[in-house]
Amino acid sequence: MLRLRLYSGLLFLLLALVLVITSALMLPETAWQFSVTEQQLLQVKKPDQTPFTVVSFHAGEESFPASFHLALEEPDTLETYQEFNSLMALNSQLLSHLKQQNLTMLLSNTSVEKLEAKSRRLKDLPAMFWLQITCGSLGFLICVLIKSVRPNYQGVNAFVLTGFSYLLFTFAAAVYSTRNFLIDGQLFHALSLLNHAGAMLFSASLTAFLWSYPRAITKYAISLFAYLVFAANLLVDGFQLTQGPATGSYLWVFSLFLFGLLGSFVQWWLARNKPLDRGAVRWMLLSIYAGTVFFAGGIMLPILLQMPPLASQGLMFTTFLLMYGGLALGVLRYRLFDLERWWFSIWAWFLGGVAILLMDLLLASFLTLSNASALALATAVVGWLYFPLRQWAWHRISFRKGLAIEAWLPKAVARLVNVKTLLQLENAWQQSLQALFQPLIVNYDAVTRQDIRILNNGLQLALPSITQESSLTIQNAGQGQRLFTKNDIKNAQTLFAMYQLTAKALVAKTEGANNERDRIRQDIHDDLGAKLLSILHSAKEPRPAQLAKEALNDLRNLLQSIEIEPIDLGYALAHWQREARERVPEGVQLSWEETLSDQLVELQPEFFSHLTRALRECLTNALRHAKASQISVVIALDEKLTILVTNNGVNSTANPPLAGRGSDILKSRCQSLGGSFHSQQLGTSWQAKISIPISCLN
Repeated sequence: MLRLRLYSGLLFLLLALVLVITSALMLPETAWQFSVTEQQLLQVKKPDQTPFTVVSFHAGEESFPASFHLALEEPDTLETYQEFNSLMALNSQLLSHLKQQNLTMLLSNTSVEKLEAKSRRLKDLPAMFWLQITCGSLGFLICVLIKSVRPNYQGVNAFVLTGFSYLLFTFAAAVYSTRNFLIDGQLFHALSLLNHAGAMLFSASLTAFLWSYPRAITKYAISLFAYLVFAANLLVDGFQLTQGPATGSYLWVFSLFLFGLLGSFVQWWLARNKPLDRGAVRWMLLSIYAGTVFFAGGIMLPILLQMPPLASQGLMFTTFLLMYGGLALGVLRYRLFDLERWWFSIWAWFLGGVAILLMDLLLASFLTLSNASALALATAVVGWLYFPLRQWAWHRISFRKGLAIEAWLPKAVARLVNVKTLLQLENAWQQSLQALFQPLIVNYDAVTRQDIRILNNGLQLALPSITQESSLTIQNAGQGQRLFTKNDIKNAQTLFAMYQLTAKALVAKTEGANNERDRIRQDIHDDLGAKLLSILHSAKEPRPAQLAKEALNDLRNLLQSIEIEPIDLGYALAHWQREARERVPEGVQLSWEETLSDQLVELQPEFFSHLTRALRECLTNALRHAKASQISVVIALDEKLTILVTNNGVNSTANPPLAGRGSDILKSRCQSLGGSFHSQQLGTSWQAKISIPISCLN
């Protein structure tokens, strides 16, 4: 099917080329070159000779006016259909006498020159003819290729129809606009109608495309409306129901074109939270404006205002190729993330050119200035006013997006100041990415990635992690308002290099601290530990033996506290329960309960040490001060690690337990961990509560 569509399109284009070239070769050729002077007079000359003004044409006894309209590239500049029909009739009459070899012209130097027709050859066809049919062919081929890739899509079908209509009006205009002088009036009229029909079909198809791509705003209503307007215009223009071509054709084309642009702005609004669709709409708008605004402003608008066109119609046809190339990329959605970076710059460049053209037109229209003076003044005004304003707006937009390095670098450095561990560095890396790119989604990948790359046409940015144990993929930059760009890759690479240097510094610092801890631990273990163990074994009295045992336990806890490896919460709970049962004497009932979630929690050594001492202090107060006979320990883990120590040591005469300095020490320990401690009486029991957020533990 793909080859069939391609071959069918190529065959149709080949037949159309044969037809248009044959039609152009059938027109008569003379040895003279005709043009229009600034005073709107018909001028004629031979190559390398002085031009003269044509006064009149003669055929025997008949005389014909030397209307400058005979040399106009486009007859639509005539104000009325009556003038248009008179021009068609004059062409037919003069052509008839030219073929009979009896047509002469009276020149301004009073000489009479005979016009002789000769057969037209391929080399006689001017460059403008080949340029126009080349433009039409390329636009049509682009549409055929898009249709081959995405055949069953409403917007693509409308887009392909614009290519057919572009071929229609360029091929028709190529024949009559590059004539040497005369053309049969009926053929001229038919080609002009074909040009009008192609232009109107182009506007209708473009409207249907803009209202259905990238999202179909209505199923078929807008498309049906556009094509009904096209059919109505065929009747109005064909039967000449209005005053002239400006209102019978150009006003319809221009109005429907504006309605189509309204659809593009609706698409923009609907795609505001869909960056990929919004990128396609942006590219589409840029392509359409670049390809049609110059033609509309240089050809259509002057005709509507009863002014001569600003440039050759055939030359302005080339601007449509900008539209077709851009729309093809937009429909295929090829690397649309590149548009984000250059969006404002491209529009600024484009609007700068438009501003100069408009300023030149206004100055030439309303001031008594020559074209050269008007262009110089327009360039000066745009250069002094527009370009500084553009640079200011660009700076404001780029700074607001936070993509400039001076906007995000201070925040990234501030996050690195308080980082002490690789885990904290990994968290800071994610926070910096969140602050810099503001993604909606952050995902972790199991694979290890070393580079930074853009995925899914700019929707995602893949990054390595600092620990190299996994990778990150962030999605929907700017809270879903934009796509990732190459500039984002550069910023991410700069940020990642900073974090890598910090990671290396942390590893070096940790290795140095480890070596020093190992030395201190070994010294304590070999010297003090051995001596305490000797005291324990040699002690005969219970009290010294108990003190030695407690000192040895404290020494073990001290050695464990200077470990640098995190301690699993399960191991910590087992250690706490074993120590609690060792500390509680016979006759006191100890209840131990654990309620844990499935979360994997590891305690930093200093946290483990503080929590061990806090739990020990709670048990000591319950045993020594409250004289409790029942102690309950409940440890729960959800969003917080909660330790509840409850005892029945409250009575009417004893002071509340955990009062005074012990309570202050417990509060200080818990606050240093980022948590809290408080105690209260519950009926005949006293409860101490330690609460640490889980985010503070790792």
